[in-house]
Amino acid sequence: MAMPQRDNYIEQIRRLEGLIAYAEEQQDWEELERLKEQLRKLMEKM
Repeated sequence: MAMPQRDNYIEQIRRLEGLIAYAEEQQDWEELERLKEQLRKLMEKM
């Protein structure tokens, strides 16, 4: 995997982790599940 592509994946993961933490803080469970699914799919790509 090329470095820029890897860096992009890392940036996307960090963004999703922040959004997951915010959704959890706001107790938005539907959004939390949607974001977790996005994160799972992104991790599968790596």
